[in-house]
Amino acid sequence: MNVEFTRLEDNMIQFECTDFDGEVYGIADTLENGSVVDTLLVSIKTYDEVEDSELFKRIVTARKAYVDKNIHIQNAISTFV
Repeated sequence: MNVEFTRLEDNMIQFECTDFDGEVYGIADTLENGSVVDTLLVSIKTYDEVEDSELFKRIVTARKAYVDKNIHIQNAISTFV
């Protein structure tokens, strides 16, 4: 799974995740007090919300690993305290 930071706006941080099969998903995390309080995950192809819990967990896990490795993203998130 390839994860890329796309933007930080207001209290939301957004990523684009490309799965091994080439499917692309958008993930938007709402931040509050430096923590993620809500996550929206959609298919970029259809803009439908992802309802498959295994796929959701896999993408969120990949996003977390990506954020953990990128100090500039961690710093951006911490500004929402």
